[in-house]
Amino acid sequence: MSKVEIIPLGGIGEFGMNCMGIRWADEMIIIDAGMGFPEETPYGVDISIPNFDFLEEYRDDLTAIILTHGHEDHIGALAYILKKFNLPVYSSRFTLALTEKRLGEFNMLDDVLLHRVEANDIIEIGSFKIEFIHASHSLVECFSLAIHTPVGTIIHTGDYKIDDTPVIGKPYDLKTLGRIGDEGVLALLCDSTNATVPGRTPSEMAVIPAFEEIFEQTEGRMFVSTFSSSLHRLQIVFDIAHQFGRRVCVCGRSMQKNVEIAEEQGLLKIPHGTLVDLGGSRALDDDEVCYLVTGSQGEMRAALWNLATSTYKGLEIEPGDTVILSARIIPGNEKNISRLIGHLYKRGANIIEEKRRLVHVSGHASQGDIKIMVETSKPKFVIPIHGEYRMLFRQKEFIKNHVGSYNDEDIILIENGNVLELDQYAAKVVAKHEMHKTFIDEESMEEIEYDVVRERKKLAYGGAISLVVAMEKNTNQLNGEPQVTFEGVAGIDPLNGFLADTRKSITKAIADMKPEHIADRKLFKENLRIHLKRFVQKEISSKPVIVTTIVEV
Repeated sequence: MSKVEIIPLGGIGEFGMNCMGIRWADEMIIIDAGMGFPEETPYGVDISIPNFDFLEEYRDDLTAIILTHGHEDHIGALAYILKKFNLPVYSSRFTLALTEKRLGEFNMLDDVLLHRVEANDIIEIGSFKIEFIHASHSLVECFSLAIHTPVGTIIHTGDYKIDDTPVIGKPYDLKTLGRIGDEGVLALLCDSTNATVPGRTPSEMAVIPAFEEIFEQTEGRMFVSTFSSSLHRLQIVFDIAHQFGRRVCVCGRSMQKNVEIAEEQGLLKIPHGTLVDLGGSRALDDDEVCYLVTGSQGEMRAALWNLATSTYKGLEIEPGDTVILSARIIPGNEKNISRLIGHLYKRGANIIEEKRRLVHVSGHASQGDIKIMVETSKPKFVIPIHGEYRMLFRQKEFIKNHVGSYNDEDIILIENGNVLELDQYAAKVVAKHEMHKTFIDEESMEEIEYDVVRERKKLAYGGAISLVVAMEKNTNQLNGEPQVTFEGVAGIDPLNGFLADTRKSITKAIADMKPEHIADRKLFKENLRIHLKRFVQKEISSKPVIVTTIVEV
């Protein structure tokens, strides 16, 4: 094999579930293993992950998992892939801490080999030599990856922006990226999230003036909600709260855990005397406290939702409180956030969001950052990743029109399940696999089969019919009328005789069946289901789920 293969399992043409396979000969590494939040939520599904069964055909080739950073859309599915494939994991110190927390919930810590790496480290995994490049993002200790293969170097940007003045840590390491670019880069796998946004993404420092103004002007209690992993933002809140004489109370399990981990590792520096527990916060005057809370996406189990609906440990939003939503809206969460804001307004809160004040900046590269990335790494091919398809397309158009001399053949759009072959001369999709998602029930954290979710959809849209038929065991004759129950099936009027007609139709169908087809109970059951399905479709044009039960008497 003289080509390297790139195989995305998730994260292409969608938000979340980021997972990428890179394969040379009989060796394959996996970059990230993230979760997503699917549209199927109304059907009892809270989380989706890539279908790792797809990797079974590569089982003997798999060598390692490399994590670019610790956001859930990059590490949230790690436990599920490790259940199927026992692979070593490589990531930064902070990402490892978040990973250990998640694996501990699955009682898997003792079974997984975790390796800590730092920026500028180079590790060798079989034929791959992987160089870790410090990347700036909304999280800390993030990496872009330079993956040196026998046919050339592949840069995987991870999530990034070119932040010259991050609150925590160093700016993006353009020096190392430039050196690798000068040595020659075969392909750049580049974050597309903000490919539609002109200019440069603002630095994390850009939100400080607005926060200072809000803290200075606010007389009542303050509630700041942001992503629990946004350490830059948390550091800003702690610093400005201390500056204006407010104590900070952290509410929400994930926020409390991340603050604890980041402080232990020296990443988060909390001014002495600033942190206060929930009990202590209640004793403070309104202008002496700021609550740092989870729930910026309207999650119903998070602290802010419970505060807005009076279900949080004796604390609730009251008239005169100021709520700052310091986070972007993740696509798909618009309705939840709208409901949350409605509850907050009902309770008399003053709400400040990014549309009104600069209280949030993105962690992803805008067009100006993408231009810097491409011009510095100088790849032969560009492969947009991480984003909806329109974002991938817009990155391609932007690079063609504004960066160097790239044309259509140099910028390749791929989809989940594609197998893209690369060498020094060409990049071509040579296979396309259909990639079903795997769904996770958030309560049990167990996998839900794709067919189960599909049945739930059918139940939601078409309702259900239960058919119970009693048969004489010895004679195979019908014993009494078939019992038919309709649940949530549209178009049925109980007064127009439809139920009686349904029973007569089933009775006649049984009478017309061959004795050997009735004796084969499995075949008999399926024939009844098909007959009832056709009858209902013909009479009321509905497609309910049909459950057939045979009772022998």
